[in-house]
Amino acid sequence: MAEMADVIDFADPPSSMKGHRACLRCGLVKCFDQRAPGARMRPRARADPVPPRRFFQDGCENCPFLELAERQDRVASCTTASFDGVVAMMKPEESWIARWEGINRSLPGCYAMKLTGEMPEQIRQFLHDKRISSRVTQAE
Repeated sequence: MAEMADVIDFADPPSSMKGHRACLRCGLVKCFDQRAPGARMRPRARADPVPPRRFFQDGCENCPFLELAERQDRVASCTTASFDGVVAMMKPEESWIARWEGINRSLPGCYAMKLTGEMPEQIRQFLHDKRISSRVTQAE
């Protein structure tokens, strides 16, 4: 069994090709039937499967300040189903595409290449005040 120091935290990749949503701030792509973050790292019995978790239950692993967990209204306003392309990042800190896309400080996972949507004004203002960048292209 691996030592805890050897375990890398990551965002679980999508488990199906349906129901994807992407965080409007960082572009992390998750399915509605997504498992809890780090679920594969917890020891469990073979007969004890990890229960399915949803984006609105877990929030975004890269953007805890958006407070998406347990807030379906926030998930609806801060995520989008309108995005183009997906890239899988295993080692964002070493990837030139991660640097190019501005996600080299994000957790390993699947990310949308181009996002379309609009965050609520108060959240955009919060991100601006805190000098937090966003990858979204405003909807026309």
